[in-house]
Amino acid sequence: MIRAVLFDMDGLMFDTERLYGRAWQNAAILQGCKISDEAILQIKGANKDLVYEILKKDAGEDFDINKGREAREEYITNFISKHGITKKKGLEKLLIFLKENNIKTCLASSTKRKVALSYLKMADVYKYFDDFTCGDEIENGKPAPDIFLKAADKLGADITESLVLEDSINGINAGLSAGARVIMVPDTIEPTDEIRKKVDAVEPDLEGVIEWISKENGRAGL
Repeated sequence: MIRAVLFDMDGLMFDTERLYGRAWQNAAILQGCKISDEAILQIKGANKDLVYEILKKDAGEDFDINKGREAREEYITNFISKHGITKKKGLEKLLIFLKENNIKTCLASSTKRKVALSYLKMADVYKYFDDFTCGDEIENGKPAPDIFLKAADKLGADITESLVLEDSINGINAGLSAGARVIMVPDTIEPTDEIRKKVDAVEPDLEGVIEWISKENGRAGL
């Protein structure tokens, strides 16, 4: 049975992962460097130290990661200020379904709390969440399980009765390590045969999660 759902944010709830990738690549160009598409895929959902390690190796020693981060954040801020946040298909339907069925919800995003909550409010979905766990609240980021364990704890939920929704490999591995049920909703990364064997399901969009939970809890007599 599923009593709580733990949401990743970027690439899962909002179409922001492509923006983040372009922002890093733009930051590298400003320094006369280049970041490959492969490196951008590798950093999806990863903790800060791993992100910096991958980008530094890919872009070369001339790439100043701190200046790059500042340029990246400016690029993202300007884009979102102009274009807003794009919600992924089925997000609001899923959140309403969870609320109506008394299934608790917690954000579990690697993004800093101030930024993450501003996105939720901008997209008008903040009101659906019972609690929030963000990257600057934990010591070890994804693929470590910390963020999902903390999110479940905030809700007072058993991690084995919690469902993690993720689009990245690092996030999926974090959810599995935590002991949660895991559904992948692909964004820029397609599931491999190995990932399909590990997760409980792969759904094309968040609407599919509604049917999966309904069947799962129906079997449990809820």
